[in-house]
Amino acid sequence: MDEKRGDSKLTYKQIKALILIIPTVTVGLWEYIRHEYLLPYISMELGNWLTPIIVLFVTFTLLTRFFKKMECIQEQLRAERAEKAMLEERERIASELHDGLAQSLFLLSIKIQQLDQLDVKDDDQVMFEELKQTIHHIHDYVRQGIHHLKVPTQALEEPWVETVHKQIHKFEKDTSIPVTKHIVIKEDYLSTREKIELTSCIGEALMNIHKHAQATEVEVTFIVNSEEKSLIIRDNGKGFKKDDVDKQGGYGLQMMHDRCKRINWTMDLKRLGNKTALIFRA
Repeated sequence: MDEKRGDSKLTYKQIKALILIIPTVTVGLWEYIRHEYLLPYISMELGNWLTPIIVLFVTFTLLTRFFKKMECIQEQLRAERAEKAMLEERERIASELHDGLAQSLFLLSIKIQQLDQLDVKDDDQVMFEELKQTIHHIHDYVRQGIHHLKVPTQALEEPWVETVHKQIHKFEKDTSIPVTKHIVIKEDYLSTREKIELTSCIGEALMNIHKHAQATEVEVTFIVNSEEKSLIIRDNGKGFKKDDVDKQGGYGLQMMHDRCKRINWTMDLKRLGNKTALIFRA
């Protein structure tokens, strides 16, 4: 990104120089040709009238293109500044979540664990276990949310496809579930916003597989080019029922659906043969 930004600044300076130089060179060249070669054929008065006409013609044919190029560069710079501001805000929110909500949940989980030392009635034991699991899940979701907020900033410091590979590798390391990858991504066809939201969707999808699917194999197919933009994550887990999705993975699925909506992608959850497929398409 820094290299591209440097090229844009250089081009911007060149354009400004050309806008200043071209009218001057045009007038000088016209006056030279006029006095050296055309003076016997063109009167002084006619030549004076032709000078602004020629300058105006050159301005409309050449300089208007340069002005449009300048506008495009300015728009790119504004977009980059907006993206930087958004990433800084995500970093701030992640820090606040970590210092506030995540710490509080951690302390709460410790308090719940201390309750294990107390005698709990058999009738209340199931409810007590559900409470512990709920707090554990909420704590995991918050930690994942903090991670997803911070990942985009790290992703922009290296080729984004490397971030995707690292995400999958971390999943394999943490879960011991092998992942078959088919990833062919041309990053120029993805906006920064798409990269940010898709990074979070991949993390959320893999987390759901680990927690709920009981899978032993995962496949990730990610294709981005001029003709196709699609991400398909398959697993050979136990599948799903609507009630299971609503209870266990419903919130995560809704978050992924909302992320896709923000970047004009679609998301489908399907059972294909003996595998569950989460399909994202632009």
